[in-house]
Amino acid sequence: MRFFYFLIICFWSTFCNAQDYPELVNTPPIFVKEVDISLLKENQLYIAMPFAKKIVLNPEQKQQLSEKVIIKLELVYTKYRKSNSFNQKKLNHNRLKELNRLAPSIFENRFWEFQLTSQTKAKSRETGNKMFHGFVVTFRPSSTKQTLKKEASYLSDLVNTMLKTDSLVNDTLPQVFHLGKVRYDPNKGYLRDTIWRKDTVALLPPPAFFYNHSLYNDSTVLNSFSRNKNWKNFIIVTDVTGSMSPYSAQVFVWLKEQAENKLAQCFVFFNDGDEKPSRKKLPLETKGIYVTKSSGLEDVVNTAKKCMNNGSGGGENLENDIESILDGIKHHPGANEVILIADNMESMRDYKFLKQIKKPVHVILCGAENRINIQYLDLARQTKGSVHTKNADIINLQDIKEKEHFFIEEKEYLYENGRFHFVY
Repeated sequence: MRFFYFLIICFWSTFCNAQDYPELVNTPPIFVKEVDISLLKENQLYIAMPFAKKIVLNPEQKQQLSEKVIIKLELVYTKYRKSNSFNQKKLNHNRLKELNRLAPSIFENRFWEFQLTSQTKAKSRETGNKMFHGFVVTFRPSSTKQTLKKEASYLSDLVNTMLKTDSLVNDTLPQVFHLGKVRYDPNKGYLRDTIWRKDTVALLPPPAFFYNHSLYNDSTVLNSFSRNKNWKNFIIVTDVTGSMSPYSAQVFVWLKEQAENKLAQCFVFFNDGDEKPSRKKLPLETKGIYVTKSSGLEDVVNTAKKCMNNGSGGGENLENDIESILDGIKHHPGANEVILIADNMESMRDYKFLKQIKKPVHVILCGAENRINIQYLDLARQTKGSVHTKNADIINLQDIKEKEHFFIEEKEYLYENGRFHFVY
C-alpha cells in the first residue's frame, strides 16, 4: 500500500499531546491481588508513589528512564477507596503527569505497551499503605558484547547456509543413491529398487538467546525492497546494534537474490560508538562505523560482523544514524540516494544535523507496528526521501503543509512548527 502523503485534513489546529492522557487513563485495568516488586526482572524497574498520592519516591531512576528503550509501562494502583467521592482516574492522570515531569522523553516517542493494574488485596487504608503503588517499567533487554558476537556468528552461519543451498541447487553431478531390498514383480521378475536421495540443507533456526523470536518472521526489509524496485545507485546504511540481526539478515538475503548487484554501491554498518561510554558519545563524533564498497556477499557480511563484534550492545535509546549516513556519502559521493535501515524504537543522537544530508534518504523502519518514530518522518521530509514499514510506503512528505493532519496506517500525525508530531 502506498500513501501519497495522505491527506485527510482535519479542521482543528490543536491536538492532544502526551500531557492529556485520556487514552491511557481509560484503559480497562487488569485485576491482581498484589504486585510484588521483589519479583521484577533484570530489565525492569519501579517508580514508587505513596498510596493515594502522586509523589515520586525514587526520582534517582530518572536517568535510566531517559536512556533506555521502554517496551511496557504499567501503572499500579489499589482498588480500595475509603471515600465514594475519590476519583481514581484523576489520580492516575496526575501520576502520569508526574512521571512526564520526571522523564518527559518517555512520552515523546510512545511506542510502549500500556497496562493499568488494579490491586484487590487492600480492604483498609492501613493495608493499602503497605502495598506498592506507582509504575513498573519494562525495558527492551540490553544486548551485551557476548550476545552481539552470537548474533554476528548467527548471521555468518545464515550466509553459509544460503551459499551451501545454492551449491546444491546448481550441482550437476549424479545424485547420491543406495539400493533397496530385493522384491519380486510378477511381470518383471526379481528387482532391486533404486532409492534416490537428494541432499538438502536444514533451515537455520533463530538463535536461542534472542529475546523475541517473532522478529525473525518480520519481512519489513525484504518487503520494502520488493515494493521499490525504482531505487538505483544507492548506499545502504544499516543499524547493527542489539536486536537488529533479524533485519540485517534480510539485507544479506536481498543481496544474494541479486543476480548481478548494480544497485547498492556501498554498504555502511554502525554500532553507535564501538565500546565508547555514553558520556563520550558526541553528535557526529560517535564513530563505530564500518564501510565496504564491495558488493560481494561474503565481504559485506564480514564487514557487518566486524561492526557487531566491536560493539558493546548497550541498550541505549539513541543511535548515530546521521553520522553514519554522512560517512557513507563521503565514501560514495556519486550515489543517487541512501537507504537507511533503522530501529524505530530508537531515536537519532545527531538528529539536529539532518539538514547536512543533501541526498534523498529512504528509511526502512524496523519494528514500527505501533507508531512511526517522528524523527524519521522529519528526516525523510527534509531530504525529500520516504519512509517504509512492513506494509506501507510513505512518500511526498515534503508536500505536507503547516498544521496539516494526516494518517499513516490508521495512526494520526500533525505537521506543525517545522516538525511532525503524534496525535493521540
